[in-house]
Amino acid sequence: MKKWMALAGLLFAGAVLGQVSSLAENIRNYASWTRVNVNKINTAGAHALGKDVYVNLTPDRLLGANGNYKLPFGQGTIFVKERVDPQSLQVTNIYVMQKRSNTAGDWAWAAYERKGDTFQGGALANPAMCVDCHRQASASDQVFTPWGRR
Repeated sequence: MKKWMALAGLLFAGAVLGQVSSLAENIRNYASWTRVNVNKINTAGAHALGKDVYVNLTPDRLLGANGNYKLPFGQGTIFVKERVDPQSLQVTNIYVMQKRSNTAGDWAWAAYERKGDTFQGGALANPAMCVDCHRQASASDQVFTPWGRR
């Protein structure tokens, strides 16, 4: 029984690594980053329900003394929004925004979609839809998801 469980664990780990390796190198370990939301986001919006948002900053670098975001975000800040299908519990989509400079609103955008056991996609050649929508969140440097108070 123990051998079977160990083999199943190795197969699961291999499947997860195969999926993650199809993402851009700078976001492959996003699930180990700081999770912005406390509970899964199930409010309507541009992306389907069942979302979690991660950022590549530790809370002390992300938040000011007042507990709000330190704005504007610095160059290299990356937010990743993953969408999980509520039925299969699989990650189906990954949306990425990466800060290109220290200037507010200067982001690069990418999107990935699950296709079988891998994710396909990457940098968006024409991110007009992302930019147009995220401009509405200009007060928070184009980030919609507020920090989840812990």
